Amino acid sequence: MTRIEDIFTASRGVGSHPPIDWDPLVESDALQEAGLLDCRVCPITGRIGLLLDMRTSLQYRTGNAGLLVVRGMHLFRWGEEALERDLLNFAIVSSNPSVLSKGWRLDCSLFPDGELSVEGIAADFYLLNASEVPESPPDFSERRFDQARQDLPWWDSSCSVVEWSTTSLVPENR
Repeated sequence: MTRIEDIFTASRGVGSHPPIDWDPLVESDALQEAGLLDCRVCPITGRIGLLLDMRTSLQYRTGNAGLLVVRGMHLFRWGEEALERDLLNFAIVSSNPSVLSKGWRLDCSLFPDGELSVEGIAADFYLLNASEVPESPPDFSERRFDQARQDLPWWDSSCSVVEWSTTSLVPENR
């Protein structure tokens, strides 16, 4: 087992894993109803990481977490209506990947009011089984973040890769 953080920071594909059936790097709405938990933007490595809760996704029956890593970062854009609020689950309503002349892009609409766009040279998606994560997502109402986080897949969660995909023409270590 490895930590989700270790997959994000790895130089390229992690180990040998089966290809993913419903590929969010090429198929629209493959991430529908997945929860967006956290985003990492690392200028030092030129990477973006999107940590996803896959327990509510419509397309995947295996895996409770997802990690989308964009390498060679060109763009990270997040928008939402700015409100004072407690914890709020952002569910992906639509996801639209596209191949660009010099890379790859993903545009997502999220419920209740989020918009997310990421763009880079290449991307990898990992469907994961995170350890010690309950079958159902937490109820965010009347909970602090530290209370809800214990029931979420997180960067420090141990995990195993179930399936993966890449936009790279020649994936390494596959």
